[in-house]
Amino acid sequence: MKKFNYLVYFNLAFCLFIILWGAWVRLSGSGAGCGEHWPLCDGEVIPLAPDIKKLIEFTHRITSGIFGITILWMTIWAYRLKDLCASGKKSALAALIFTIIEALIGAVLVKKGLVADNSSMARAWVMGLHLVNTFFLVGSLVFTLFFISKRDEKKGDVSSWWYVSLFLVLIVGATGAIAALGDTLFPSTSLIDGVKKDFDRSSNILIRLRLLHPLFALSTCALFLKLLFENFGVTKEDKLFTFIIFATLFLGFLNWVLLAPNWLVLVHLFMANILWIFALRQVLLRKFGES
Repeated sequence: MKKFNYLVYFNLAFCLFIILWGAWVRLSGSGAGCGEHWPLCDGEVIPLAPDIKKLIEFTHRITSGIFGITILWMTIWAYRLKDLCASGKKSALAALIFTIIEALIGAVLVKKGLVADNSSMARAWVMGLHLVNTFFLVGSLVFTLFFISKRDEKKGDVSSWWYVSLFLVLIVGATGAIAALGDTLFPSTSLIDGVKKDFDRSSNILIRLRLLHPLFALSTCALFLKLLFENFGVTKEDKLFTFIIFATLFLGFLNWVLLAPNWLVLVHLFMANILWIFALRQVLLRKFGES
């Protein structure tokens, strides 16, 4: 069980790395680095003379492939462990399923040309779905980790508002993916210029939609804080989660003020995933008790 625990932690860390590298593929304009070929890269198994964009995209594909192997290994191992409860086994299987879906979404983006400078609504929808699926993948790994040292008998009731807040995080993530895409394709020259574009009817739809992200983000964080402050100070994890909420909001505000520099976009995305992980743990701890 201890070695299995290490593997799940490795997969979670590896997953976060791949998510950030995938964002770098978009930010660097490398999504079309391998052309419209998938899973091959410009018709080659291994590109022999890649330029920087092709190398970035190919690295993403290679690391994603390795991740798929380690997830498959984890799932097989989970079902061979007698001491792992049913919820832990199902969570590991869910991780494998969401990994396969990730690969299929990536294939659609490439094969349909929804990369590089494509600014269609189709790309926006697929990007939003892509982000939601990555959240489900991360969540399934969090569940697997939790149930390694925990049985799946319920020990408490969870307010329905916690489930509402989790659903809102998914919406925040999807709208954030669309907002980030708009920032990448249509960068603003100044903060005032960006605000004007947000309300200009002649702006691209991706620009006008990015207002949804901060609105949903603020609403979701306000709900989290309300739920936490009802019993604030009960656990150290409550306080840590509160800090993560404010840190994520601050990074979002800084991202807006500084016109979304690449490094800050990556930091903000990382913190959004950390917030999602701890939000899930809040629900798990309330439902099943301490792990």
